[in-house]
Amino acid sequence: MKAVCWHGANDVRVDNVPDPKILNPRDAILKVTATTICGV
Repeated sequence: MKAVCWHGANDVRVDNVPDPKILNPRDAILKVTATTICGV
């Protein structure tokens, strides 16, 4: 899947990352429907 990844100051990229997996019984996978990025 694609995700916006922070690589450092002034370096934000869209990368391909593995799909999330449930590893422990208390894990949860959330679907984020909206977000913002502040470039300050």
